[in-house]
Amino acid sequence: MANTETQQSLSSLLCTDERDFLIRNNGDQVALFGGALTLLASLALEVSSLKVPVSELTGKTVGLYFSAHWCPPCREFTPKLIQVYNELKQNGESFEIVFLSSDRNQQGFEEYYASMPWLALPFGDKVKKDLSQYFQIRGIPSFIIVGPDGETVTKDGRTIVSVHGAKAYPFTDACVAELQKDIEAAAKKYPKETKHELHEHSLQLTRRKPYMCNGCRDAGYTWSFYCQNCDFDLHPDCALKDKHSDENEKKAAEVICEGDACRRV
Repeated sequence: MANTETQQSLSSLLCTDERDFLIRNNGDQVALFGGALTLLASLALEVSSLKVPVSELTGKTVGLYFSAHWCPPCREFTPKLIQVYNELKQNGESFEIVFLSSDRNQQGFEEYYASMPWLALPFGDKVKKDLSQYFQIRGIPSFIIVGPDGETVTKDGRTIVSVHGAKAYPFTDACVAELQKDIEAAAKKYPKETKHELHEHSLQLTRRKPYMCNGCRDAGYTWSFYCQNCDFDLHPDCALKDKHSDENEKKAAEVICEGDACRRV
């Protein structure tokens, strides 16, 4: 493994002298066992794992996903990441994810990995510990993005994916900056204050650090409709969704259509 980030490549990050591959679970057998993974299902998963050479990742944008089944924030973030992964794959993007497990045992790893459509480092591989130190992982979930050239794009992939989703691909500073401009432009049209049925107090448009929306339970960033007294956040989309619907209904009610012509009343 590379000692400094200027020397790194996907091969130097993920390979050892003994191993030059990752694993992929094809999921066929695991699907037969539902939610709980029995010993038989674990064996089926092990048998069905496919070896994928690290060299196949050359030229791709790769996410290194540090996560574990026992971690509630990880289990909350994983479905969002799966959604983004599937969307990028459907769009034909050269993108892959590698799961680096912090699970406590092989069965925990296999149960968690059964839900994932991407690659993984074999459980217990020493590279996971090496990369945790190398990227200074302080907590999980963490999502590191490595570019097609093998260099680190960002160590804050979790926030970027949570806030922007697949729109942020390839997760570069330039791409995120453009998305942030769109957010700021939209914020200029928001009301300064609003009420919502989910909270008894008025909510103020507030610039916020990363937060959890009390409506949809997804992560938010930059702007929130916020109650400081209660530490209550709503995404702008969540806070204004009903108002936009009401406005559209009102506009629709102001139009009468007769035959092939419509007019405002």
